[in-house]
Formats: sequence, structure tokens, C-alpha cells
Amino acid sequence: MLKVSIFLLLFLTQFSSVVYAAVRHSNECYVFIDSSVPEQLKIFHQFTEEYYFSKILQDNAKVTFIDISNTFIPNTYIVPIINDSQGIWVRKLKPKTLPTVIYISQHKNSQQVITSSREIRKCLQAM
Repeated sequence: MLKVSIFLLLFLTQFSSVVYAAVRHSNECYVFIDSSVPEQLKIFHQFTEEYYFSKILQDNAKVTFIDISNTFIPNTYIVPIINDSQGIWVRKLKPKTLPTVIYISQHKNSQQVITSSREIRKCLQAM
């Protein structure tokens, strides 16, 4: 009986952390860039650094960068970057221009052209 109680206690503690993680990242943010343009690559590097040091930003939404260029950027950052050279993500989310941020939440979906990492932060803080 003691083994069952310990197992149940461990299960409940792990289950609550999984539910918390699912609720915490119910908002998603996709940032489309072309890394062959130096200003857009700079936005990625600046935001990655800001996101790394800000627990508030990390709690607001899951952020993913989508790179449409043919250059390869290794996915070794805290903010994932997807190399979309075949245009799969572009067809799926249809950004109007680059760089742009698309945020998806249960309350609103919207798209905004950006020029700096500050605008991405403002989007996340407004969610």
C-alpha cells in the first residue's frame, strides 16, 4: 500500500507540472525573418538574448522564429529557429511581409510587421 501511495504522489506532482506547462504556453508567437538580411538576423539575436534573461517573456508565450532564407542557422538558441527554405510555414501562416510577428492565442490572432525586438516584446506583454 505504501508503494501505491508513493507512486500516486509522484504521479500527481508530475501531472501538475505538465498541466502548468500546457497552460503557461497556450499563447504562441511566430516571427518570420529572412536571415540573409543583416537587420532581420540582428532582431533574432537581440530577442533571443532578451528572452533568455526574462522569465516574464518566457511565461507569456512560446516563441518560434521562422527563417525563410536558404542559409542555415543552427538551432542552438533558447528561442527555436526553423529553417523554412521550402515555404511550408509561410503557406501555413501566410505572413504579409518580412519581418513580421504572428501571435495566436485563444482570445485573439493577429499579425504585425516589426522593425525591432522591442516590438516583439510589446506583443508578448500585451497577450
